[in-house]
Amino acid sequence: MIKNRLISSLSTIITTLLFVMGDLAAIYLVDYISADFSIGPWYNAILIVIAVAVANALLWPIFRRFLMKIIIFTFGIGSLFINSIIFYIASYFIPGVSVGIYGILQVPIMMAIATTFVTNITNTNYYDSYIKNILNYAVKQKSPYKKRYPGLIMLEIDGLSINTLKKAIDKGMMPNVKKWLDDETHRLKEWETDLSSQTGASQAGILHGNNTDIVAYRWVEKENDNKLIVSGKLSDAPELEEKISNGEGLLVNGISIANMFSGDSKIPTLTSSKLNGLANMYSKTLNAVFLDAYNFQRLFILFLWDIILELKSQLIHALKNIRPRLRRNIVYAAVRAGANVVLREVTTDVLTSEILKGDIDTAYATYMGYDEIAHHSGVEDNDVWNALKKIDFQFTKLASAIEMSDRDYKLVVLSDHGQSKGATFKQRYGMTLESYVRRLLPDDLMIFKTEYNIDHFRDAVIPENKQIKSMKEKMGNIRDGLFEEYESLQNIKEGLEKRKPPLIFENEQYISLRNRYNNSLDYIKGHESSAQSTKKAKDSELIVLGSGNLGLIYLTQWNQRLTYEEIVMLFPDLIPGLVKHPGIGFIMVNSIENGGMVIGENGIYYLDDDEIVGENPLECFGKNAPMHLRRENSFNNMPDILVNSFYDSENDEVCAFEELIGSHGGLGGNQTRPFILYPSEWKDPGELMGATSVYRFLKEEIEYLRT
Repeated sequence: MIKNRLISSLSTIITTLLFVMGDLAAIYLVDYISADFSIGPWYNAILIVIAVAVANALLWPIFRRFLMKIIIFTFGIGSLFINSIIFYIASYFIPGVSVGIYGILQVPIMMAIATTFVTNITNTNYYDSYIKNILNYAVKQKSPYKKRYPGLIMLEIDGLSINTLKKAIDKGMMPNVKKWLDDETHRLKEWETDLSSQTGASQAGILHGNNTDIVAYRWVEKENDNKLIVSGKLSDAPELEEKISNGEGLLVNGISIANMFSGDSKIPTLTSSKLNGLANMYSKTLNAVFLDAYNFQRLFILFLWDIILELKSQLIHALKNIRPRLRRNIVYAAVRAGANVVLREVTTDVLTSEILKGDIDTAYATYMGYDEIAHHSGVEDNDVWNALKKIDFQFTKLASAIEMSDRDYKLVVLSDHGQSKGATFKQRYGMTLESYVRRLLPDDLMIFKTEYNIDHFRDAVIPENKQIKSMKEKMGNIRDGLFEEYESLQNIKEGLEKRKPPLIFENEQYISLRNRYNNSLDYIKGHESSAQSTKKAKDSELIVLGSGNLGLIYLTQWNQRLTYEEIVMLFPDLIPGLVKHPGIGFIMVNSIENGGMVIGENGIYYLDDDEIVGENPLECFGKNAPMHLRRENSFNNMPDILVNSFYDSENDEVCAFEELIGSHGGLGGNQTRPFILYPSEWKDPGELMGATSVYRFLKEEIEYLRT
């Protein structure tokens, strides 16, 4: 015991000396390279180290208390300037020291770099000392009433599929998770996302139990002047949460950290739905990040280091000619470092503080570094493993905080979706989905309507579509009103001709197509689409959006969703041209008479009655694909045409319609296969299908913990 204490004390002394030597080296270096700083006599360097340490201890708490909002609104950069002011005050009273405006910025940064370097080479865990600061802060903040029942901490690894998690564990990159599994304190279970497989839909379902009408990550509200909605946008997320929330989210008595939606938390921190602009970014919980003068300096150095790692990665990818590969610039490098370093560390500090206070019942925090890197470097590129290792280390920190807390907390780790890999649509075919769609449309929609003698359509189609909304109810379940597929229905259909919208069914284009093709599949397979000039394509009111390998095509000249029959009449080249493209697996449209139709190059899946004509276009997309598409088809603001890329099951690849080589949003591959790691004493929830099933599972366990 005495021997161990002596070894520990000696180690502490050596480490302290190394920190001092690092600071001295930084001071001498700035003195050598900067014309704006001079230490005077050599021993002044030692005095500066001592004076700065004392000044930080005395002045930093005062500055932090009165300038905290400025620090937050400047994304922490304000703390660096405060450190510079403290350094100037400390050095001002040392005779012989000369420092100018650049010097007071350079010296603190160089000292922080030296400290961070020594921390790494000595394998010193800075968090062990910083958590003591957080503990002292938390004790002052906590409620005098101690809750006896356990709380629940939910940690999300954004975008990590269960298969990639298992590979990370096998590679030794997630030792903490591996230990939980080996010790059987936790169980690992796969769950299946809804369509669309992205954070907006998943977090709405997990945190609020409702993700209805979240069509994709971004979509268009036609009836609202074609307003583009982005689920994670600060101006849109609040409105979305108002629609999906019933006040019974997972975080009613908890905290939301770095999420898209709040789960009805009254302590939302860095949560999109509650920011509603950067002016609302300040939260008292962020005090935990700035409890000493060095912590944010450390984050800033790690931020810069991650930028260097990203630039190194870009160089390696280029030299090795790794494919697929994206062009990544310095702006992306900063975004990556912000997600992978700054948000990661801030999330852990804030959550540690709340755990040590012990007042919250629940917490849900998102670690998004993996998702950001996988999008751009690749789902299982070398870059992602280190990111996952750092995230796993955060779990170690939080487990330590729970051990120190006087309240018990259970830990759950989960993901909101996975990612699927593959070169993008543009990389494979030399054009975007939007450019390809434009080739299948006329130069200008107005010209197109005039050509086919339906120039009145713009004014007439709105009232006509109000009539045809109830057309299927009037007609019953009749297969394919555009083409004659069943002779036995001919007499019935002739009797119903008067009920059909004459704008569609008496149109010359419709009559021509009906005479040329026997049925819908014959039309899909037989119609040769011709590419149009795109010189005036910008004038044809069209919006094409990508959400991973899910594409959304909106023909915005019409306020309502166009039906299959209308699209065939207006743009006969469009549907055959889409499904015959090798990058497209299937499309989904809505028919007047047949409801949802999933169309592939060689077959049609009628969703309403699960009937397949020709080959099944959903064959390789999983047994639950029809269910997901049927539900999606019922949503408001659906595109006129929903597009899903191909899925190559042999190579496990999709192709995104946005420039991301790791993608999610549609169907195919690991993007729909996230995981949940939960305490082994919990009961098995059975099959978890959709994000709302995860909500119900967690909600039930939260209620049980309170009993």
